[in-house]
Amino acid sequence: MTVKQPQISVNKLAEYMVSKAARQRKLLRDRKYPDEDFQIGMFHREASEAIASYLANGALSTEPIDAQIQILKQQSPVKIGTQRRLASNIEAMDRFLEMLDDIDFGDADVEHGQHAPPKLVYHGVEVSVRPQIILRGTRKGKKLVGAVKIHFAKGFTMDKDTAGYVSAAVQEHCLRHIAKDDEAVFADYCSVIDVGSGQVFPGVKSTKARLKDIEDTCENIKDIWPNI
Repeated sequence: MTVKQPQISVNKLAEYMVSKAARQRKLLRDRKYPDEDFQIGMFHREASEAIASYLANGALSTEPIDAQIQILKQQSPVKIGTQRRLASNIEAMDRFLEMLDDIDFGDADVEHGQHAPPKLVYHGVEVSVRPQIILRGTRKGKKLVGAVKIHFAKGFTMDKDTAGYVSAAVQEHCLRHIAKDDEAVFADYCSVIDVGSGQVFPGVKSTKARLKDIEDTCENIKDIWPNI
């Protein structure tokens, strides 16, 4: 399978922006020629859905996560790739359960993110943001909205810079595709949860320069994509 339209997830884009050339080419190659696991859905689909259900239900009971872990443990897939994917999902959920004390959305109302939301597009490159959780609240009579992005992969852990790019993209996504006419995007609601490193990064206040970096990177991706 070959993906003709240049596209990348926001988490992979953040990794791309801080990686060396060889890693950058591999990231694009993996996206242009996705393997079977990618074709059947997100690699951490089960973990993402279970964690989103836990958070959207008020973070009162870990039952959605506990139940999903048990379901995956009872499966016996034949393909090695599927075995690894399910094991990675179980590990991600176990790690998330160790982070519960670090996650606090205050008095915000929590809801599920869209299953297939619109993408951000820069220079023809589609950036999939797809936040798992939407937050809404009111401060001083002003209606606010934001979204939370979760990063699962252990191979690349977020830091302040990469999480900042993700948070900026999430805020732009909220501005374009989530915020209602009477809502303002609130940076504090746009945090990044990196399950791999066990860290929660707050939403960034400054997004203009970061979004410009994202746009410039996408222009480079557009030029490189045909030759990958």
